[in-house]
Amino acid sequence: MEETENWHHILINGKSKRIEVKNPKFKGVKLDDIEDLRPFDKKDEKTGERKTPTVLDAENLKRDTYASFFKKPFKNLLVLTGAGSSLDVGGPLMKDLWEAVENKYTTTGFKAIQDQVKHLSDDINIESLLSKIEGYCKFADDCEIIIGDKKKKLSIIKDDIFDIIKAKCDIKQPTNDNFPHKKFLEKLLQRKLTNPRVKVFTLNYDLLFEYAANEVNAIVIDGFSFTAPRTFSGRFFDYDIVQREDSKLKEEDNFIQRVFHLHKLHGSLNWERDEKDYKVRIVDSPKKPLMVYPREAKYEDSYEQPFFEMMARFQRNLRINNDTLLICIGYSFNDKHINAAIEEALNQNPGFRLAVIDPGFNNSKTKSLMEIKKVALESERIMMVAETFADFAEHFPEIQTYENENQITINLQNEQSKN
Repeated sequence: MEETENWHHILINGKSKRIEVKNPKFKGVKLDDIEDLRPFDKKDEKTGERKTPTVLDAENLKRDTYASFFKKPFKNLLVLTGAGSSLDVGGPLMKDLWEAVENKYTTTGFKAIQDQVKHLSDDINIESLLSKIEGYCKFADDCEIIIGDKKKKLSIIKDDIFDIIKAKCDIKQPTNDNFPHKKFLEKLLQRKLTNPRVKVFTLNYDLLFEYAANEVNAIVIDGFSFTAPRTFSGRFFDYDIVQREDSKLKEEDNFIQRVFHLHKLHGSLNWERDEKDYKVRIVDSPKKPLMVYPREAKYEDSYEQPFFEMMARFQRNLRINNDTLLICIGYSFNDKHINAAIEEALNQNPGFRLAVIDPGFNNSKTKSLMEIKKVALESERIMMVAETFADFAEHFPEIQTYENENQITINLQNEQSKN
């Protein structure tokens, strides 16, 4: 019986740009071995026969292809990051959160919690479990669960799980050599200053983009005031920073470099809502961080401020019919309200393009991602790349710095050195 050929996509961008590897083997999520590559036409100089392609050939072809795509001067550049973007620097997956909760309550205690809220033990989904716990507390009974020799209310268990999620997502700043957010941001901020500012939308609670901004001396417009205490108001997203002196010599605003917008769609580890005036502020160590935790109620949370403002601006930017690119990095396409906005942009905005960076997109069983892949196979408006964020940040192309195109290079030699 002949072995079936298994061709695996590592890049898709319409009918004419598809890169596939045959019978691949992986080490984690990274390509480790292949039997063949297409397209590939390198020949041996001596024999003239086609060479046997290697993993390096596949990676180089993939990266050259997407580098060419991202070098295009897209007028509106948007970035959306999910949990997968923090994996290379210690961020958790959903299964990691599940295991952390299980370890806290032991296998027996954790099973008692699941049995009480009628959650199937083989459904390793922390979002589903939290939704059932919250629903049970709200509509049934905030009962006590026997865990070991103690009793604990479901509402307290829910708060404990929230604390575990908060602790797991508190990622410390990586070293300079292993900080993809820094490398990526530094390249993004080379864009032409007369173009709209780069806008980063993230579903993560961590402070990695804030750390990266500090490292590259960038200014973050994040919806919070520039005075202390830093308080949220959507109007701050409409502000920009210009150099006032000589700014009208060319009858145009003289925008300063290294400014970007940061929208944290699900909240942040350093946000806190004041119970007295209900205002949201940035604080160093909030007792109760303002975060949209993974559960069904997160869609209701998104209609409250500041989340509603962030989401409205995400939708508004996707609707700009003027050469707009959204780069999705490490996003699982499991959030209904985010998917709805992207779907509308693809269907209604002819000037919109989508790039999906996900090392496992080819094998994903997520219905939304499978649908995007189906369209990407036909349309050049969508690019899908099998790449981790760390590797993508490393190989994302440098963008031409337009501001220095007329700069003159001089070399003033020391006259004494000639004697």
